[in-house]
Amino acid sequence: MAGRKGRSLIGLPVVDSNGIELGYVSAEQDNVLVIGDGSTGLLKLGRRYVERIEDKVLLKGPVVQIFFGLNVVDNEGEFIGVVKDTVEAGDLLDSLIIEDESGELVTVLLEDVRSIDEWVELSVSGDSLGEG
Repeated sequence: MAGRKGRSLIGLPVVDSNGIELGYVSAEQDNVLVIGDGSTGLLKLGRRYVERIEDKVLLKGPVVQIFFGLNVVDNEGEFIGVVKDTVEAGDLLDSLIIEDESGELVTVLLEDVRSIDEWVELSVSGDSLGEG
């Protein structure tokens, strides 16, 4: 039988091993969790990053470590760069720091990230990242 038995994950917070929150599970799909925090768009997160499920969904480590080195592509599939760091606002993940092909560091807000799995896919074009 396909699917997971047990309670739904919808509504559970998704946090890393340091307590940094990505948002709340808003939907479950086969290999991804759809995460939203109410103020940003939806983010699809690969289940590969989930360590265990308790009263929250716990990730396999700190977000800065588990996302470090992932390739980043824009909404047209163009390579943008590689994740180098994360930025938190309090106990919430706010953005990713990307090193582009020229070695420049670019900040990408979490609300501009469509999915994180084998790579990071943005919901915006790479051209818009350098703007104001």
